[in-house]
Amino acid sequence: MIKQLKYKNVTWIDITKPTREETSNLAKQYNLHDVVSEELLSPSSRSKVDYYEDYIYLVLHFPLNKYAVSEIDFILGQDFVITTHADLIQPLAEFAQILDGGNDNKKEKGFHAGHLFYYMLRELYGPLEVELDGINNKLKKIEEKIFAGQEAEMVKSLSQTNHQLLDIKWSLKFHREVLSSFASVGKDFYGEKFDYYLRAIVSEYEHVAELVKSNREIFAELHATNESLLMIKNGLTMRVLTALAFIFLPVSLIAFIFSMAGSGPVVESYFGWYGVIGLMVLAALMTSGLAKYKKWI
Repeated sequence: MIKQLKYKNVTWIDITKPTREETSNLAKQYNLHDVVSEELLSPSSRSKVDYYEDYIYLVLHFPLNKYAVSEIDFILGQDFVITTHADLIQPLAEFAQILDGGNDNKKEKGFHAGHLFYYMLRELYGPLEVELDGINNKLKKIEEKIFAGQEAEMVKSLSQTNHQLLDIKWSLKFHREVLSSFASVGKDFYGEKFDYYLRAIVSEYEHVAELVKSNREIFAELHATNESLLMIKNGLTMRVLTALAFIFLPVSLIAFIFSMAGSGPVVESYFGWYGVIGLMVLAALMTSGLAKYKKWI
């Protein structure tokens, strides 16, 4: 599906699930290299940037889908931007609606495709900032529950949060390298005046990367604290169980001895049964007293 928009001096062509016929037509219209035309049809394993004479070709991956990473291919000329992707990219769709509803088709001196690309990236990084703020709030709630004694229940929540952070981290892994390369070639392609926007583009990524780093550090601290509290709680449980076993060991031993002895003068006497019970109680009291003295319970 192809959507074409005109904004100021720039034509934006957005294609969802591009076909060979569509990419061939684009290649003819904008003089695209055969390699670029082919790469638009298949997913790339990593983000990258290639500099051609008349355009810049970029591939970036964004964790915009909850269950998968979305790849977006950008072709940036002087007066055109081409974006292709396999699935609907909601931030781009919303950005297209904003441009389409703006009716700002008047030419503006100095406005080129690089400026439009800058605004696109702001729209793409925006949802990530919102998601990372949400993760930060989630971590705060997890922290409250950890210190409220719900350590075991928080293990799953921490695992899910870590999964989210890892998805974002790995999908943005090559953005710094790609955007830094784009900043270098973009200055040659669009001129020195575009330098501010190039630095702003890198800054947009750096802000998101800093949020990821901050949340990862908070997660690591909470995970370590949660593990420590669980170990302490499990240790206390084991200590109590060990102390109970110590207390009832003499009781069990006495019961075992008299059960093995069967009938005898002690058991057969009138107070024999009560005497055995009394001996067991006395043994339990003595061992429990010793356990308390040693602060085992």
